[in-house]
Order: sequence, then C-alpha cells, then structure tokens
Amino acid sequence: MRPPHPLLILLLAACGTPAPPARKGTVVSLLPSWTEVIVDLGAKDRLVGCTDACEPGREVARVPWQGPVEAIVRLRPELVIRQAPRAQGDAFERALAQAGTRVLSLPSETVADVRAAIGAIGDALGVDARAYLERFDRDLAAARAKGEGRGEPPSVLFVIGRDAEGVANVDAAGAGTFLDELIRLAGGRNAIEAGPYPKLRLEEIVRLAPEVIIDNAGPAEAWRALPTVPAVRDGRVFAVADNALLIPGPRLPRSVERLAGMIHGRP
Repeated sequence: MRPPHPLLILLLAACGTPAPPARKGTVVSLLPSWTEVIVDLGAKDRLVGCTDACEPGREVARVPWQGPVEAIVRLRPELVIRQAPRAQGDAFERALAQAGTRVLSLPSETVADVRAAIGAIGDALGVDARAYLERFDRDLAAARAKGEGRGEPPSVLFVIGRDAEGVANVDAAGAGTFLDELIRLAGGRNAIEAGPYPKLRLEEIVRLAPEVIIDNAGPAEAWRALPTVPAVRDGRVFAVADNALLIPGPRLPRSVERLAGMIHGRP
C-alpha cells in the first residue's frame, strides 16, 4: 500500500481530519551536530531522515534542512530535531505541528547550549545521556588543560571568509560568537573586540597585530602580503581546510584541543 501524499497529510491536518499516524519512535534530524548525538546515544536505527551534511551511520532519506515541510511529513516521523530558529513559533514548526509531528528546537550558540542539547535529545529519545555528558565534560576539561598556565593568552584572529585571491574582504569571528568562546577555552584571546562577524580592512588587521591567525578561508601563503603582522612574521598562520571547528556539537572538546595546539605552537 502506498503511503499517503504529504500534501494530503497537511490538508487533512488543516481541515481537522486526523492525519495518518507518525511512525512511533522515529526521528528526523536537521542539524549534523544533533544527528551525531543521536548516533552516539545508540539511536541511529530510529533515524528516518537527515540533511545531506549529516553522517547518520546508515542509509536514511535526505531532506533539506529548511524544508520544504512536505519532504519531512512524507517520512511521518514522530519527532523532528533541529537548530532553534531566531524567531519563536515560526511557520515551519507550525506546519509540522499541524501534521502531528513534534518539533524539538535546540540552540547551539555556546558550549552550555551543546551540553543542554545532548541532555534534551537523550530525554526526547528516552535514552540516558549521563555517561555521554560525563565523557564530554572530561574530554573538554582535558582539552582546556592544554591551553592553561602558559602566561598571557596570545591574541588570535579567526578568519571565516576572505577573497580567494588574497587577503582582502576578511570576515572574522568577533566577540560573543561560538568561535570566540572556543578561542578562550583553548587559552587564547580574541583579537576582535567587536562582534559578531566584522569585515576587516588590511590596515585594521595590521593595527590588531594578532599573534596567531587561524584561516578557514584559504591557504596560509596569502598572508605573506602582511609581513609585519606578528602571526605572519613568526610563522603562526594556520590554514584549516575543514569546517569541523565551525560546528558547535559533540566534537567540541576535540575542537578546543586542536585550537590549543595552534595557539600554543602544537598544531
């Protein structure tokens, strides 16, 4: 028997007619970090859908992280877990609620957010996440220790975007961002006091004189154009090709450890 069309499910819900029931215990994850938590908690078999950026550990349907809602409703999950939107009660969540799907929206802007999300996902799945959180805290403490007791924290410029041809139109992680928190946890000091993601001119970078540059936007060689900047002069520019450092999630302790290695000379 063919499953009901997702638009029919939404229409039935809008008209007050009972929609086909969700598949009990099933989950769709719309954020790679939350998918990883689900897998790590031993619940990957309950995943019926996730985004293309996720690594679910088995074959599941792929859905766009912002919808359309029909693509999610078609899978008839009991629960959808996603990044918390900036606006409360958005249309996306309302449409899923009308189709009888529960939505768990979790922020991931800080380390505290990530810890809270792990616990909330465990509760939503009926899985005890205490051992997972204990390991997370233990690994984070060990990572932080690698950046402690090393004198004055070096100033760090974390570049998230720039021109491909060279050092121009530089976008950096500023104060109050997740990366700002990671820099501090790794024993550094953000060179940017403004926030959240200012665009910097070359003369501003020279004035800031960062001691460490972490570049997620291109090769380190481009920075040779600014030889007077301490990080360039001292060979402490690190190109990071992958996006793992940018993603708040369960790999956060490893991200802090990686940053501490670069900030304190052990990449």
